[in-house]
Amino acid sequence: MNILKIDPFKPEPHLLRKAAEVILNDGVIGYPTETVYGLGANAESDTAVEKVFRLKGRDQSKPILVIASNMRQILNMADTVPPEAETLAKRYWPGALTIIFRAKATVNKRLLGNGQSIGIRIPDNRICLKLIEICNRPLTSTSANETGGANPLSAAEVNDNFGNRLDLIIDGGIASSRIASTVLDLTDKNPVLRRAGRISKQDIEQTIKREIYESI
Repeated sequence: MNILKIDPFKPEPHLLRKAAEVILNDGVIGYPTETVYGLGANAESDTAVEKVFRLKGRDQSKPILVIASNMRQILNMADTVPPEAETLAKRYWPGALTIIFRAKATVNKRLLGNGQSIGIRIPDNRICLKLIEICNRPLTSTSANETGGANPLSAAEVNDNFGNRLDLIIDGGIASSRIASTVLDLTDKNPVLRRAGRISKQDIEQTIKREIYESI
C-alpha cells in the first residue's frame, strides 16, 4: 500500500498533487480530517462514489456526506442556504459541523441515497482544504472503515481496514478523537439533529436561538 506522509501543518503541494491525481482518475484514498480518517473520492464521479459504497459495504439507499473548501462549492450543491446555515457557517466552519441542504438537481445522485438532500461541511484540516482546492471539486467524507466498524484515528488503522483496496493513504498524523462531525438537517422548517458529534446540540441551539429536534 502506498502511504504518503504529509505535514498536517504545512502540507507539501507536490505531495498533495499526487493524491489529487489519484482522485481525479476515480481512485479512492484514505485521508485525515479534523475528526477521524475518511475515504476520499471525487464526489462528482459516479464511478468513484460507487467504489466508496463497495469499500464500506454501505447500503446503497444511504447518502454519503461531502467536504468542500469554500462557499462557492457549497452554493453549487445546495439548492437553498437558509439563514440558520449562514449563521452556523460563520460560527463553526471550518469545523466539525455537517449541514444537510436540499440538493440542486445537478448534484451527483449517487451521493443522495434515496433522498433529495446533501450533507456538506468545510473541514478544519489543512490537508483536506488544500487537496480540495487542487482537485477543484468536493470530496466524499465518510469514515474510513467498513460499515459498523470503529472510526479510524490513523493511517495505520485505515491500512488495517482496507490495505491494498485503496489507491493511496495520506498519513497526516493521529486524529484527536473518534467522534465524527455533528450532522444537522436544515431542509425543513425545524432543524433536526441527524447525528451527534463533536459540536453539541446545546451549542448549536445557543447559536441559532432555536430548539433542535432529534432523529438519531
